[in-house]
Amino acid sequence: MLLGNKPNNDTIPASESLVIQLMLQQRYAQAYELLVAQQTHQPSALYNMALCLHWSDNFQEALTRLESIQPVQQTSSINKVNANSDLKAIINKQNQTDDYLQAISDAYVKSFPSATSDAIVRLKTDCWLQLGNYAQVIAVAAPIAHKGYRNITEALQIANSKKDNGI
Repeated sequence: MLLGNKPNNDTIPASESLVIQLMLQQRYAQAYELLVAQQTHQPSALYNMALCLHWSDNFQEALTRLESIQPVQQTSSINKVNANSDLKAIINKQNQTDDYLQAISDAYVKSFPSATSDAIVRLKTDCWLQLGNYAQVIAVAAPIAHKGYRNITEALQIANSKKDNGI
């Protein structure tokens, strides 16, 4: 294929790994184009579309994609936290990052359904915060506040202070 030629959907498969690679390279337009061409309702594809839209400040459309994700089934025991203090320390540190802004794969969704559900809530919270809908921030974020995610804690602080100030 020559440079400048537009690839068609038959010659370049819209593989999940390519989408994730493009998103890691901050090539959101190309990733979004591939995701739209896939026409799939896989949770990972919808989440990655929402990330692209979030990145472009299109928070309302990002929320639309997130709302269309079916609840993730808890089929894996991988994400059950046991008494392992090393794992708990890693989780606590990771909860202070913006890892929810990273692309996810179908394998990730299946292996870590709880983390996927939390990432959806975290991204929804960020969208509602950016849109200034503080009541929605509180409604969406409060159920996972106990998990100690930095963005959830900060969003709830902002939303509660705006609510207290009558904004």
